[in-house]
Amino acid sequence: MGISNVNTAWKNDLYPLIEQTFDYQYENFMNIIKQVVEEDDNKAIDYRLEGLGGYGELPDYDGSQLIGMNQKRGFVTIINPKEKAGAIDIQRRYANVDKSGEAKKAGTRAAYSVAMTVYLAALRMFGRALNGSYLGGDGKTWAATDHPVASKGDANGNSIADPDAGTFSNLITQTLSVSAITAAQTMANRFVTPDGLPFKCDMSGNGLLLVSPELEPKAKEICGPNSKLIPEKLPESAENGANPIYGLQYIVIGGGADGFTAKQWAICDKTLLPQVAKIVYVERPTVLRANLDNPLIARIVPYADFGVGFGDARPIIFSNP
Repeated sequence: MGISNVNTAWKNDLYPLIEQTFDYQYENFMNIIKQVVEEDDNKAIDYRLEGLGGYGELPDYDGSQLIGMNQKRGFVTIINPKEKAGAIDIQRRYANVDKSGEAKKAGTRAAYSVAMTVYLAALRMFGRALNGSYLGGDGKTWAATDHPVASKGDANGNSIADPDAGTFSNLITQTLSVSAITAAQTMANRFVTPDGLPFKCDMSGNGLLLVSPELEPKAKEICGPNSKLIPEKLPESAENGANPIYGLQYIVIGGGADGFTAKQWAICDKTLLPQVAKIVYVERPTVLRANLDNPLIARIVPYADFGVGFGDARPIIFSNP
């Protein structure tokens, strides 16, 4: 074995431990946000998130003449992934003193940095639901009172709203309460698809409540203490039996300065929402090895190439009191 190989062998022993820890810890950190967003892989500089569309209700048939059916289209959202990367240097001495411990710490910290980068991007997507600088394919903020129901097509990559199809709202201004949640659930039952059919959205039996960190105590109070993330069989009582949403699951959308502000909340269909709220990866988070001339330093590079975005607004109703 040459001298250069002896000098760098410790790096080769270190990397596999870091990579294994990174992969495991990254998945753990991302489990919460994956309740409300879906991960997709796409090897392109942009990702087209297609909205709903269809041909509407069938016309009567008179036995001889077929009536043509025109498609009503949804809106297309373009998501543009971006690269994220940094460098973490590990000194030979620290690795030699406790190779496994140092590797696990480096892997865990790198995984946390990457996971939080993706997680914060998702939180900001929800937190910007009312921000006019972040518009969806229909030209509206994610939370809006005047979403166009359908598109007439697109010109130069921009969808054109069909004024004849009307509009719908997925924004209310009520403070979090049982009556506000049930009102939003009823509101969702009136949504229609671009082709005018009932939008099969279930914010009751399949509902998920999204709350700010400040509203979590209220969510526990009205949904039940065991309703966070995983539904459980909850005890029934006269009081709970009178509460139509007792047992509804909830999740906290907020951390640090990102996500929902203190009074904001939302209700969604937990199956449909991940279909329209996306994390798109050109390359999923990983740790890369960097070759350095210095034999005393091992460098790892946490890396990801991703973007976030939202499509159809019907699976979620926001409240901004």
